[in-house]
Amino acid sequence: MLMKMKMSIRILDILLVQKGDKNMRKTVKKVVMMGLVAGLMCVSLAGCGKKEKKVEPIVDMQAFEQSMLDADTTLPEMKKVSGLDENAELNFTALSDFEYEKVEDYFYCYAQDGDVQEIAVIALKDEKDAAAALKSLHNHVDNRVGTLQEYSPEKVDMAKNAVITSEGRYVTMIICEKTGLVQNAFKDFLTEE
Repeated sequence: MLMKMKMSIRILDILLVQKGDKNMRKTVKKVVMMGLVAGLMCVSLAGCGKKEKKVEPIVDMQAFEQSMLDADTTLPEMKKVSGLDENAELNFTALSDFEYEKVEDYFYCYAQDGDVQEIAVIALKDEKDAAAALKSLHNHVDNRVGTLQEYSPEKVDMAKNAVITSEGRYVTMIICEKTGLVQNAFKDFLTEE
C-alpha cells in the first residue's frame, strides 16, 4: 500500500513539473498525501468493527421431537404444538412466559388426557438467553406442581422430578417416567447433528 502511495506521488510530481509552479506542487502533494492517509485509516478501521456472530442453523425440530418421544415408551398419547403452528406464539404461552421474539423454534408435547407428562424443547436465537429460558421452564413446573397438589397429588412427585437443562441454545423440560432416557435422547440428538 505504501508503494502505491509513493508511486501516486511520483506520478503527480512528474505531471506538476511539466506544468511548473513549485508552491502548487507542494500544496497538491500535501492534499494527495492527506487523502491517501485518510483512505488508509478508513480501510484499517473497517476491520475493527463488530463481527456478526455466525449462528448455526437449528436442528430438524420434528425429528428432535420424535427422538425424545420415542425414548420413553410409557408415554400416553401426546398432544403436540410447535413453532410451525398457526398460533405458535399463543401456544408457547402455555409453556413459558419467556420472550417469544428470542425463540427460533420450539416444540411442546403434553399428555392429551391431562396427565402430568410433558416434553418440550426451545431453540433460542441466542444461547446467552438460556438462563432466562430455563428459569421460565422452572416456573412452569412450579405451577404444574401447585395445580397437581390440588387435583392429582399422586402425580406431584413426577412433576417435582422434572429435568430442566440446556445444551448450547437448546433448553428442555422433561416430565415423564423415564426422564433419564429422554434426557439422553436430547443430548444424543444434539451431538449427532
